[in-house]
Amino acid sequence: MAQYQSINFGSQIPLKTRILLGLGAILILGLLAFFAFTFFLITLISGVVLFFFNLFQKARGNFDSGGLPPTSSRQDTYRRPHREDNDDVIDI
Repeated sequence: MAQYQSINFGSQIPLKTRILLGLGAILILGLLAFFAFTFFLITLISGVVLFFFNLFQKARGNFDSGGLPPTSSRQDTYRRPHREDNDDVIDI
């Protein structure tokens, strides 16, 4: 059978415990802010670097057509046949 201690609601938390709890909360929040700000700076710097790499990148050449003649492209060989404009599914 569980025994319950009577809780004295009039007693206060000792001063040393209150100070340690406050310092622990401040330390935890400080560490959280430090790592969040560090993550923000890393992403900001990498975004700026990628932006400048993309900005000053030389123009890309055309891709190889995979052995197809220059007059046709790979996309043309797989294209569906052209449908008529009046070939509607629903006619009103």
